[in-house]
Amino acid sequence: MKLAKLYKNSQVFKIALGIAIVVVGYIASVFYTQMQSLDSSVNLISNATETQLELEKVLSIISIYETNLRSYIITKDESYLENRFLRKGEIETNFKRINKLVANNPVRVKDVKKLKELIDYRFALFRETLLLAKSKNPNSLLLNAKLRESNNFTESMKNFVYKTINAEGDKVKIHNDNHQFELQDSIISAFLLVILSLLILLLSFNKMNVDIDVLKKTNDELKFLNHSFNEAEKIAGFGHWKINLETDTYSFSDNFFRLLGLEPQSFVPSLENISKYIHPDDIDYVTQMHLDSLNTYKPTSLMYRFVLPNGDLKYVMSVGNFTQNGKGEMVKTGVNYDMTDQFKKTLELEENNKELKIINEELESFNNIVSHDLQEPLHKIQMFVSRIESQEIDLITDQGKIYFSKIKTSANKMQTLLIDLVNYSRTIKGDKVFEATNLKELVLQVVDDLSSNIEEKQAKISIGELPIVKVISFQMEQLFINLISNSLKYSQENVASEISIFSEKIDKNEVFNNEIISNEDYYKIVVKDNGIGFKQEYSEKIFVLFQRLETSSKYSGTGLGLAICKRIIDNHDGFIKVVSEPNVGSVFSFFIPKKV
Repeated sequence: MKLAKLYKNSQVFKIALGIAIVVVGYIASVFYTQMQSLDSSVNLISNATETQLELEKVLSIISIYETNLRSYIITKDESYLENRFLRKGEIETNFKRINKLVANNPVRVKDVKKLKELIDYRFALFRETLLLAKSKNPNSLLLNAKLRESNNFTESMKNFVYKTINAEGDKVKIHNDNHQFELQDSIISAFLLVILSLLILLLSFNKMNVDIDVLKKTNDELKFLNHSFNEAEKIAGFGHWKINLETDTYSFSDNFFRLLGLEPQSFVPSLENISKYIHPDDIDYVTQMHLDSLNTYKPTSLMYRFVLPNGDLKYVMSVGNFTQNGKGEMVKTGVNYDMTDQFKKTLELEENNKELKIINEELESFNNIVSHDLQEPLHKIQMFVSRIESQEIDLITDQGKIYFSKIKTSANKMQTLLIDLVNYSRTIKGDKVFEATNLKELVLQVVDDLSSNIEEKQAKISIGELPIVKVISFQMEQLFINLISNSLKYSQENVASEISIFSEKIDKNEVFNNEIISNEDYYKIVVKDNGIGFKQEYSEKIFVLFQRLETSSKYSGTGLGLAICKRIIDNHDGFIKVVSEPNVGSVFSFFIPKKV
């Protein structure tokens, strides 16, 4: 695995290839040296062999001379003496060759020179012997003596020549041995050179195949990425463009043309051609900003309109920036993305906001009406009801007293509803000023304000440790009023009401918005009672506007109290929940972030 990784590493392969080439170069140089030495050895062997041959020829000519002379002495036939001058010329030619062959060998040059002297003296003996033999009265004793001298000299000369020939033969043998050794080394070097060359060729070929495969895969991936990018452009509704500042050439993607309502590459990309599709009111501004950026290299972010061939308007956001390509040329690249739907939704949202503002103003007017205009006649009704009840009640018939009681109850319900509506609107419209608030002191104040209701129910209020929290103080006060009032209202008959208010640690499995919350992030405040309770399946419904679980006349209410509580907690980016059981009681828990 490691070797495969190393093999695929181009840098490692280049180093290995470089080392292999150096080794091949070294072996090639050794092989070249060996071949030169081999060539020199061949030349030396050839030289020595030719020298031996020429010396043999010289001896052969001397032997022929001697044989012909003897034959002439015996037969007196002149024909034996016809070619003697030609043969001496052959010897001269042989010596010229021998001198060339031994020119680089000082010892042989000296030997050849001595041999030449010996041969010259031998020819002198030949002449003397021939003259004695041709005389009219040859002295046989003198002739025989001269022949013996010639024969002895010839033998000594032959010994000298054979000594030289043997020396050359030994030299040939030594050179031949060296030649064989160098030939073997050359074969080994040639073999190594061929093997290494083939190995480098195979490795290079294989690496080339691997690189081609990698290149093909990369090319396929690039094609896929390009296809994916084109598809992404279609899905996302944007097109990209590029401007080469050096060559002043423009290029647009296929989806760039589609944004214009055209087929891809419908025209030659250029500033002049694209300007035809820019809205007349935007063309000057867009062109000027674009040309200025080409001079200053500053990024651009422009929103303008295209006029499509069918006359439709398309709002686009064009964002561009500058970079350099691989050639070092400055290039501006960017994207245009379709903002038409977003722009229309923004306009729609602005219209809705205007309408919402009008509705809020109307709601505020309604709130003023509820809090002032409606309550004034209601107060008068309650005032007259109170006067009639104190001064004229005895004058009313029994049936009239029943009607009068219903009028009084309805007026009180109306007042409670108006107060709850005002309180709910305050949670929506009121100022949201967060300030550090001691919740224990706030709860004590609420308990004091509700003291008459608490005494009436003979309720026991238990207040535990509560933190100092950054909250909207008046809303948090309303929250505790509603929760405590709710517990008092829905208490069990003949059972002393017990209400506990305290903070506790958050359970490790507590979840809000699909995330586990902890004590580091939230405060947990609990309001617990032993009231009539309700089925747990209604735990979400009770926080909805105007939703009441108990519709019995003995439990008054508007269905706004707990909805107000939820709205207050929402204003604090927290959440509220309840766990309840019929005839056991309810536990309201609300969570307030520590970081507001």
